[in-house]
Amino acid sequence: MNDEEAMRLLRSLLEREGVEWAEESGYLRFRAKSGGLLWETACRAQQGLLLIYGRFPFVCRRTERARQICDETNRRLCRGALFLGADGAPVYRCTAELDDVYGAEERIGQALRYSAQVMARSWGPLSGA
Repeated sequence: MNDEEAMRLLRSLLEREGVEWAEESGYLRFRAKSGGLLWETACRAQQGLLLIYGRFPFVCRRTERARQICDETNRRLCRGALFLGADGAPVYRCTAELDDVYGAEERIGQALRYSAQVMARSWGPLSGA
């Protein structure tokens, strides 16, 4: 699956779910939520992968503590990585492998759900850092 096909598949999936999105600088951006939590997600296709970035809407003031939380979380994750962006806002990045055209939509959905779970579970500890 080429990059444009992957992005077209993501657009279609988001539209069916009623999610508003915008494209900017090669990324498809939308707001994701879990319960009362809301954050920005940015996705782009690259060489058979869909890269998914979830950005928390706050900056961690205690960067050493935030890095420690990221390290602890990363040890428990099955995939992806949680890290602090240059501005101090936490970011979670994961991927969906798109090597199987027939299973690509399912893999995208699974990766988006996994990303949302990590964001929701990390929110409390990171918001206090």
